[in-house]
Amino acid sequence: MFANRSNEFLGSMSICFSAFMYATLPILVKLAYTSGLTAGKVLWLRYLFSFVLLAIFISLVTKGSLLSLSPPVIAQGIFLTIGGLLYFYALEWLSAGVATIIFFSHPVFVAILSILVYKEKIVLRLFLGLVLAVLGIVLVSGIGGLSSSLPSLGLVYALSSCLCYTLYSLVGQKAMDQHDPLSVTATISMLAILLLTPVFYRDLATLIHITPAQLGIALAMAVLNTLLAVLFFLKGLKRIGATRATLLSTAEPVFCLLMAYIILGESLNLWQVAGSAMIIASMLLAVYARPASLEKI
Repeated sequence: MFANRSNEFLGSMSICFSAFMYATLPILVKLAYTSGLTAGKVLWLRYLFSFVLLAIFISLVTKGSLLSLSPPVIAQGIFLTIGGLLYFYALEWLSAGVATIIFFSHPVFVAILSILVYKEKIVLRLFLGLVLAVLGIVLVSGIGGLSSSLPSLGLVYALSSCLCYTLYSLVGQKAMDQHDPLSVTATISMLAILLLTPVFYRDLATLIHITPAQLGIALAMAVLNTLLAVLFFLKGLKRIGATRATLLSTAEPVFCLLMAYIILGESLNLWQVAGSAMIIASMLLAVYARPASLEKI
């Protein structure tokens, strides 16, 4: 019994650590902008370093396949790259906490679309989750005049990113059952590099003048938000199972809000706090109402 509890504790701590690692992404992006990097450069560097680190880890440790070039994985790569770019653009206009809270309404929309696409069972929790998510977005964004209104373009970027991640997650429900998560992550990183290079080739040419601080931030993204986050999530997943792992992962936006307050000095007004709580509650309802799957990469 003690061994089981110890195993569960270690698994839970691994998932929480993974969520904390994921939550550092918007903080690091904000710091990257402060250092002079643009959205295209930051995203390209993140995926470049992620691919290199994953290639080394897979070749030396897991000895598995580096790439998984199946149509679902390629589709995931396209959706995640576009969604990531939109999310990074949103962070140019919105605070790290607000952008992340809006983005994390995606589990509700994944659950709703899963009913239509995969014919999953309709439950009351999903309807309540959708209502809470919409109300939460209204309160956080300031629509209706209850709080200071957010920049329209930033809101559009955040919601569009949320939609892209929803589509990415829907595809991932099937792809992750058939492919190694590390291989999928490496493949998506490579696809992102290929997709972003022709779009931002002029900006990327200026990376020859990159500063040590900028290089360090980009490398930190790859290490914290990709390598460590994925490895600890998979480690925790084996110990406590997909359902509990997914539920614990919902701590990510909470971690982000705390770090945004401590590191960036960001704060929310009372209406935004209420809206954030609604979105987090909707996320919990959505996760609890549907079968858990490995969506994190």
